Amino acid sequence: MISMTESLLLGSTRHYAYLSQSDMGNSPTWLLQQLIPPLLLTYFYFAWKISTFEMGPRLIEEAHIHSWLALPGLYLLFPTLSILPITVLYLRLYLLPSSQSVPPLDPPSSVQNRQIIFQCLSPAEAKAIRLADNEEHDDDDPMVERCYRGRCGGRWKPARARHCTLCKRCRAGWDHHCVFFANCLSAPYMRTFLALLLYTPPTILIISLPLYKPLLRRAKEAYTYSRADEGIRRRWWEWGYSWVIAGGPIGRYAGGIILGWRELDRMDEGRGGLMRLNVGLMVGFGIVLALITAGLAFTTLSLILKGNLTIDRGRSSAHAQALNAIHKLKIQKKHIPSQLEKNLSRFSDKRWFFIPLPEELQTSEKKGIVIPTLDRERPYDHGWKKNIEIVLGSTVSWILPWNAIRRGMGDEVFLWPISEDVETRLREEAERRARGSIAECTSVHHS
Repeated sequence: MISMTESLLLGSTRHYAYLSQSDMGNSPTWLLQQLIPPLLLTYFYFAWKISTFEMGPRLIEEAHIHSWLALPGLYLLFPTLSILPITVLYLRLYLLPSSQSVPPLDPPSSVQNRQIIFQCLSPAEAKAIRLADNEEHDDDDPMVERCYRGRCGGRWKPARARHCTLCKRCRAGWDHHCVFFANCLSAPYMRTFLALLLYTPPTILIISLPLYKPLLRRAKEAYTYSRADEGIRRRWWEWGYSWVIAGGPIGRYAGGIILGWRELDRMDEGRGGLMRLNVGLMVGFGIVLALITAGLAFTTLSLILKGNLTIDRGRSSAHAQALNAIHKLKIQKKHIPSQLEKNLSRFSDKRWFFIPLPEELQTSEKKGIVIPTLDRERPYDHGWKKNIEIVLGSTVSWILPWNAIRRGMGDEVFLWPISEDVETRLREEAERRARGSIAECTSVHHS
């Protein structure tokens, strides 16, 4: 019979069969993450260049009243003071090493020696693995989860760790793989990501503010010209495939404006100044980027406040879909596919924890008990204040660029703390079961 530590450390390739990953070069996501980072860095550069060397000097030149000179002067400095930290934060996420947040091969000694509470496989999963390996099983003998996919090779998979199929490795506190910076986002770098999202919309708004009205006027002129010009009308507006190429009516109008704008720039012979087409495209791209980052900031902050990561929301949604599908099939008295039942179990919020017992309740064979969470019990939701403190930091100073660039969570990302209420209930349940077991054994002995 193997020791308890060996039992905890052993995994089985039968539990998580090696799943070969498709070559990233064949993935559309891989292609997107090769294109988007250079595009964003190019936008940051041209936004800084145009704002600093064209828009700023022009505002100062047009400011004839001395009392107003301070505003254009501040505008001249603002692009550098705002775009520089945004670029640094972005590069921080883009250049994160492949080893970021990767769990160690084996759990720490506190887990191996069963000295602390930790999340483990359910007794049914552990039993299936041990029976497949011809080992003895005890429901209260915990087994940690391991991953055999990609480059993991049987590596320990702690609570809230997920396997990224693009990076081919597990990461603790995994949130999602982001094509915007071609890297995984995990909980320790959530503060960097959120700071980047919060800085971007106001920066774009302020540096583009002097250009909105004149560029809108120029866009209207370009649209009118494109409708009046016979060549553009024939090549674009009357061409049936323009609807398909542009992807619908909005893209079709945008295409017409761009064609008209290009002709206006040609007629100006380079004298268009800040009203030229590439400036308009830069501002338009900035508006879209500001809307996306503002939406992502709101979503990310909402998830953190609730103690969730992006993957948690996805799993909850998948579980609800499987539950609804099974409910409809039952009403229709139809067969429920086994895959649907597997998905219901796979995406369930139910978790299992090993709970160490007090010394007076421990025996030579049993140091603790494996206890499941209750339905809708959220072990990693500590309340919004504590959730923010765990992921972002104890003070709002995390938002400052020199703090945001630093790693947030430390090694606790590998042993994510559970809420006090859930921990108390789990400990009480474990002690109740242990005392009941002792009382039952005593009763059998006396009889």
